[in-house]
Formats: sequence, C-alpha cells, structure tokens
Amino acid sequence: MRERKTRAGEIDGDRQRQDPWASISESLLRARNEARVPSAQSVRSLRTQDSRVSYRRTAKKPADSASESGASLVSSHAPSSRDRDGTRQTFDPHGVSAERARRGGDAPSRSEQDSPARRWTSAVVKSTALRPYALALVLTCIVLVKWCIGLGGYSGRGEPPMRGDLEAQRHWIALTSSYLSTWPRLVRPVSPPSSPIRVPPSRWYFHDTAYWGLDYPPLTAYHSMLMGVIARLSGATARFVTLRPASASATEESLQAWNDSMRALELEGGLQLWMRTTVIVGDLLVWLSAVVVFARRNSHGSKGHARHLRNALVVVASIGLQPSLLLIDNGHFQYNSIMLGWTLWAVNCFQQGRDVLGGICFVLALSFKQMALYYAPAVFAYLLGKCFWLGGSAGFALFVNLGFAVVATFLAVLLPFCGSTEVLLQVAHRVFPFSRGIFEDKVANFWCTLNTVVKLRAVLSTAGLARLAMALTVVAVLPMMAILTGTGYALGRRRSTTGGGGAERRVPPILALLPQALFQSAMAFFLFSFQVHEKSILLPLMPLTLLMVDRDSARGTFDWELAVLVNNIATFSMWPLLRRDGLAVQYWVILLGWNLAIGYNPLRASRQSLRASSCTSFELIAAHELTFASAQAFYGAAASLHALEATSLPPSHLPDLFVVLNQTLSAVVFGLAWLWSNQRLLQDAWALIGIGHGEDQ
Repeated sequence: MRERKTRAGEIDGDRQRQDPWASISESLLRARNEARVPSAQSVRSLRTQDSRVSYRRTAKKPADSASESGASLVSSHAPSSRDRDGTRQTFDPHGVSAERARRGGDAPSRSEQDSPARRWTSAVVKSTALRPYALALVLTCIVLVKWCIGLGGYSGRGEPPMRGDLEAQRHWIALTSSYLSTWPRLVRPVSPPSSPIRVPPSRWYFHDTAYWGLDYPPLTAYHSMLMGVIARLSGATARFVTLRPASASATEESLQAWNDSMRALELEGGLQLWMRTTVIVGDLLVWLSAVVVFARRNSHGSKGHARHLRNALVVVASIGLQPSLLLIDNGHFQYNSIMLGWTLWAVNCFQQGRDVLGGICFVLALSFKQMALYYAPAVFAYLLGKCFWLGGSAGFALFVNLGFAVVATFLAVLLPFCGSTEVLLQVAHRVFPFSRGIFEDKVANFWCTLNTVVKLRAVLSTAGLARLAMALTVVAVLPMMAILTGTGYALGRRRSTTGGGGAERRVPPILALLPQALFQSAMAFFLFSFQVHEKSILLPLMPLTLLMVDRDSARGTFDWELAVLVNNIATFSMWPLLRRDGLAVQYWVILLGWNLAIGYNPLRASRQSLRASSCTSFELIAAHELTFASAQAFYGAAASLHALEATSLPPSHLPDLFVVLNQTLSAVVFGLAWLWSNQRLLQDAWALIGIGHGEDQ
C-alpha cells in the first residue's frame, strides 16, 4: 500500500512538472482541502470508482443540509447534466456533494435541530392531513406576516401635500388609468374632485412633474394602469384612483378640496387596505412564485420525498420572510418584489438552460425598475461566458438569439413612446434623473460616508460627480465580469480541445458563480454609483439571501453567518426611514423573529460551528474567530446606537448625528461584504477551472 501511494505521488509530481497549471490549481484549492472539501482528484475518483456505493449510502442515510434554507450553495446553482447512463449528475465545484457521499451523509447539526423553521416544517410534512397543504400553509403564514406589517404606518402618512411613496404609487395608478377612463364598463369617480383630462401614454412622463412625476420605466406604468382599471370596475374602489388636478392649472380651492378628500380616505383606511392588497397580489404572482420554483428545483432530496418537501418549505419561508424586503414593500410601501421576482425568474430560467427566456425575464425586471441595472453586468457576463463556453456556431447562435430577444422585448415595452424622439428623451430623463445629485437623504454607501469628511458638492459639480461615480462603478464591476466571462472561455476552450464535459449539457459550470456575481455587482452599484437610495440595498440582499444556503462545512458556515450579518445590518441601515414611517414595532418583531426562525444566534453561532467541524486549518479558524469578533463588534455598536437614540437627543448643532453614525457603521459592513464577495468569486472561479482541468487529465 505504501509503495502504491509513493508511486502515485511520483506520478502526480511528474504531472505537475509537465503542466504548471496543476501546481497553480492545487495551491489555490488548498483552502478547500483544509476545510474537508475533496480535491479535483478526489471528486473524479468518487465519481468514477465509488459512485454506486456512494449513491447507495446516500439513499440509505440521506445527507441533510446544515443550512436553515434547506439547500446547499453549490447544489442551488449547480448546472446539471445527464451522464451516459442517464443518471442526473450535479456539477459541484466545491466537492461538497462528493464529500457527503464519501462520509455516507451528514447528521444535522445542533443549530439545525434547534431551528424553529425546520421543526415547524418537519411537523407539517410528517402530518398526513397537513402534508398536501404544506406549501399553502407556508405561503399563508408569509401573507399573514405581510398583512400584520401593513397594519402599521407607511411613507408620508398624514403628511400633506406630497405625502409619500404610497401617494406616489396611487397617483401613477390614477394617471395611467385615466387614459381608459371613458371605457363603458369603468366607473368614473364623483368624489374626491378629479381632473377630467385623459392622459395618453405619450404624455405620462410629462404630466405634472412637480407632483410625483412618473420616474420609473414603462412596465411600472403598465402595471399601474392595470391596477387602475381593476379599481375602476367598482365605485367603491374607483374613488381611490382619482387624478389630482394638475398643479399648473388647478385653483387653490380645487387643490384644497382634493386634499380634504384624500385626508378623509386616509382616516377611513380603505385606500391603505386596497393598496396593501395590490402589493401582496404582486408578491404572490411574481416574487413568491419564483421563490417556490427556485426552492423546488434546488432543495436536497428526491422529489416527492418528505425531506425534499421539508427543505423546499424552509427555503420558501427563509427567503419569503426576509426582513428588509417585507418592511420596505409591505411597510414603507413599494413594489420592489416584482422587480426582484422577474430577476429570480431569470435565474430559474438560466438553471434550466432557457437563456433566451431568462434574458426576456431580466429585460422585464429592467423595464419595471431601473435599479435592476445593478444586476446587468453579472447577467451580461454570465451569458457572454456561456456563449464562449459553447463556442463555435452554437455560441454564436445563442449570442444572436439573445440580442434579438433583448432588443425585441425592449422595443415592445417602449412601443407607445416611440412616436417621437422628444418622448423617448423625456422617458430617459425621468428614469435617470442625474440632476438630483449623487445621493438623496442619508444612505450607507461610499459617497455619503465620504461626504461626512469631504463635502463633495463643494469640490465637484453634479456632472463631475456623476462621471466620477460612473468611473468608479465600472472599475468595481470589471473584475467580476472578467472572472465570469474568462472562466466560461477557459472551460469552453478545454472542453472543445479535449472533447470532455459533454456537449449535450445545456448549462455551463459558471452558473455556480452567478449568485455571487449578482451580489458583487449589485453591492458595487450600491456603494459607488450615482443617485442611490437607502432602499436600493434590497438588490444585493436578494442574491445574498440565495447564498445563505451552504452551511455544511466550516467554510460554508463562515459564508452563512456573514450573509446573515449583512442582512441584519441592511435592515438596521433602514431604521431611520422605518422609524419615520411609524414602523418601529414591525422593525423589531420582524428582525428578531426572522433570526430566531432560521436558528441564528450571534452569541454562539460561530463557535458552535467550529466545535462541530473537524477543521484543523489555522487560517480558517482565525477567519471564523475574526468574523465572530467583528460580528460582535457590529452588533454591539448597533445596539448601543439604538440605546443612545432612545435615551438621548443629538446635539443641536449635529441634528443628524445618529443617522450619520448608523449609515457609517452600515457602510463599513457593506464594504467588507463587497470585498469578501470579490475574494470568494475569484476562489470559486479558480476552483471550477482547476477541477475541470483535473477531470480532463
């Protein structure tokens, strides 16, 4: 046996001397080996020699995810293919699935056993009477939580004349649906006094820009028009969507009468109830439906098995109850979940190899809210990388099909506004308002934090700041794009050269990098781009929440806890906004409740994971301890700031002191998370190339 090992070592040494890439790949994968993750050679050996035994062991003793989301990071975004024998395999760049098979399955950790979400879903799945309705029960619980949040305040409540985001959305519903107000089946409201004009689509972006002028892309306008048509079907709800008299032509008496009527609607509560309903319906149709599809496809266990159903339910609950999105959409009031839902639908399509359909879904996300541009570099780099991975005529055909689908979808969305150049320019001007400044209010990004030291508006003009922000954003996302595209190109060249990898595979290995790339791109835009709102943090949180799924190893726990930390600090960063909206109770209940449900305790999570792991890497232990200490420091600072704000007032000459401290602390966490994502994306890309190289040997 010893001679055989010696001989194998000599062969490996000769191979490394002949091919320098092997030694580079081995050094870059050493961190995974130390974290009990097998090397490329181990993965290859397990796949070729011990696959039947491993699968038999897995079937007897199913491996359980240590994630509270019920799926592993790699399997969640792993491209699948069919082997020669027809067995569905999963490309696993981290080797987690192979390691599970070798160990014969992992026992649930203590934190997993103590998770209320997992215990509750397990009880539902085990019940013969409740199991057929398990998904409906989880969705019902999510909707009930949304309703409870909606019972609180909202943006601009009782603050005339502009009020807030709820009034902005209501105004756009009234504006867009006024074009169809003469339809015979629609009801024209009598009170409050409404402007009698019909505003055609070509004038939507010109109408009364002084009072909540439309500043979202056309798909938001079409969504608002649909809501308005539904409201105008009944006289009871038609009064909710009356068009405010235009500021330029209205008399003071008509504006006062309209304000009095709106105040009465606020006190009555019917308007708030109806508007909240539109958000929840949009959630169910676009966002939660995408989450369900994602959960069913990516959860562990054989489909139809109780374990698969339980894990899928935990995924749905964990993502569906993400605190920041609930508090903004169902509390503050917005429709961000629809934009995020279209983006997640794009990811679901990419997982199934339906890239053209995924591209169309992403265009719909862009057409609903321009903030989806935060994801555009990652999506573009992934699709370009896949074209390189396919290579030849197949790659070129995909590139052409994607280009045609994207252009055609954009043209279809913009068709009502293509009548003149003036209208298109006005749409662009309203959607991208560069004249507003580099940021609005206080936001936890690089520019607002820097502005506490250097007054940016005194140093540079608005145009200069816009150019600087654009340049810095491009620099921040270029490495991610190069990594994603370059990895696809490298794997494609090796596959075409060696004939390996299976030409029949429709999904490239770089799909495993897409969630991390989406987070890196969105966080870079949030930190460095122009005209950022505090609510824009929802964009990097979506892929980050999908990444909170790999907790099998010490390395996975490190990622999971960092993701929870960023989610919690993101909610904390919106505290000034939520408090102003009267959502303080909802803030505390949802934030603490979500952490309890997923089984997260910052006082013991990291150390428990280290005790549970058999990792002996000093570097990895040091990283865990540093993360634990950093998380303690950040949570302690946030709690201290809350306590200070509750017991004292800021100095008179520094009225925004607490808000600035909040945003500065949050910006530090977001910046560190962005740096972590760059490092992790590079590691994972090198691992993909290294394992692919090992499999080709």
